[in-house]
Amino acid sequence: MVRPRNLVPIRDPSGTVPILRCLESKMGLSPSPRRLSDRLLGIAALAMLVGSAAIAGFGCHAKTPTEPSTAGAGPAESSRARVTAAKPERKTISLTVTQPGQIEAFDQAKLYAKIPAYVEEYRADIGDRVERGQVLAELSAPELDQELQQKKALVAQAGADVEQAQAAIKVAQADEVSAVAQMKEAAAAVERVEAEFERWDSEYKRVVQLVSRSAVTQKLADETKAQMLAAAAARKEAEARIESAESAVAANHAQVEKKRADEVAIRARRQVAEADEARTSALLNYLRIEAPFDGAISERNADIGYFAQGGGGDGAQPLFTVVRTDRVRVFIDLPEMDAPLAGAGDPAVVRVQSLSGRDFPGEITRTAWALDPTSRTLHTEVDVPNESGELRPGMYAQVTIDLAEAPNALIVPAAAVVAGDNATWCFVVEDGKAKRKPVFVGLKSGNEVEITSGLDDHDLVIQTKGASLTDGQSVELVEPPPAK
Repeated sequence: MVRPRNLVPIRDPSGTVPILRCLESKMGLSPSPRRLSDRLLGIAALAMLVGSAAIAGFGCHAKTPTEPSTAGAGPAESSRARVTAAKPERKTISLTVTQPGQIEAFDQAKLYAKIPAYVEEYRADIGDRVERGQVLAELSAPELDQELQQKKALVAQAGADVEQAQAAIKVAQADEVSAVAQMKEAAAAVERVEAEFERWDSEYKRVVQLVSRSAVTQKLADETKAQMLAAAAARKEAEARIESAESAVAANHAQVEKKRADEVAIRARRQVAEADEARTSALLNYLRIEAPFDGAISERNADIGYFAQGGGGDGAQPLFTVVRTDRVRVFIDLPEMDAPLAGAGDPAVVRVQSLSGRDFPGEITRTAWALDPTSRTLHTEVDVPNESGELRPGMYAQVTIDLAEAPNALIVPAAAVVAGDNATWCFVVEDGKAKRKPVFVGLKSGNEVEITSGLDDHDLVIQTKGASLTDGQSVELVEPPPAK
């Protein structure tokens, strides 16, 4: 029996023939005189069933010249991350917020008629520029004119009453002077009659002694007594007259005081009349509708003959609406996160799309301080000078506010900062490995973040993929992609 020749390895790209020959040798298959291609087909079917694991179990290793070698690859090299890194940048960072807002007039006055009256004439229309104190309309109220004439007459009457009261005071004062003179005259009469009484009283006593000695007759004594009694009666009369004079003086003095009090009351009535006249005159002044400040007319409802209800009651329309134009207010609502940073004096820029996106500088003048409980926003007012009058109430605007600024800050990309578990950190490259460094962040503007502590200017900070790295992981630095 002739032994078949040994199989010669057939070079083919897949390496299938050498592997099959190896399987034939390991399994002790004897070659037969059949054609080599038949044997190969049978062995190939067997190879498909056992797979590569069976080949390894038999200890076969087939290599081709083009197969790469992995003999030197380890686990550290297979987990190396490709990252970009750069040093932090020193520059000024600003925190800004942009919110939509609406422009409103700095001052707006709706002018109503103070009293019911008819529009007699209007002198301004919508769009007109007006100055403070300029007459916009004239109203008419004829009954008020008549009332003013009546008030003036009452004032004149009160003035005459005052003059009459002053004259009455003078009369009362004259009567008081006369009463005082009469009292003095009565006092002098009392002194005279007193002296007369004392003389006749002394004479009567002397005559009585003479009668006791029969020096004179009883008739003389009786006549002397009569004279003494007459003097006593005259004395009493004089005393009564002086009492009457004193009463007259007191009465005249009281009359003077009464006349003075009457004058005070009449003067008060005159003041009331004058106040009524002034009030009526003031109401007449309201018939002239004037501009309260410099600005423009934005609304007019006054037509000639129009009856204006007084006081702007329910359903009443203003005769004019005047808006101030040299300054405007822009109201915005800041989110809760930005509210603590906003304050009076913060610079702002108002961009108006309808004016070709022009920017107008302004500043925050005031905030509501308390947040709206429904929207959790802070109502904020930005005042903007408007000397040119380009900004108009009702315009829509975008307002950008500079909330905070940090000069010479240490800046890294926002993607370089990782946050989690109530901590914030960055990864830096040290000796080809990623090292985790806890950091504290400050302001954030766009894609940039301020690092207040934890990094220095010389750290090589990994710019991206921070969330996928672990402390101590090997990294490979690559060039960042070109900026677009």
